[in-house]
Amino acid sequence: MEAIDHVDHNLLMSRPARKLTDKRVLRLIGRYLRACVEVNGRTESTTEGVPQGGPLSPLLANIMLDDFDKELDY
Repeated sequence: MEAIDHVDHNLLMSRPARKLTDKRVLRLIGRYLRACVEVNGRTESTTEGVPQGGPLSPLLANIMLDDFDKELDY
């Protein structure tokens, strides 16, 4: 498994909530994170991780890595 499979949804959602004022955008991101996935023909809910290959994957990766990137620029 990759690290992106273990991203905590609460931690991820707290990052854009610092700056976003439109709660609809936050709800949309949250729904995207909690969307069910198909594993071996069975539908399972997700409690952690980020869907890979989806339209929001690059945005969510940038959100998670932003603080780390800023620390490296120090």
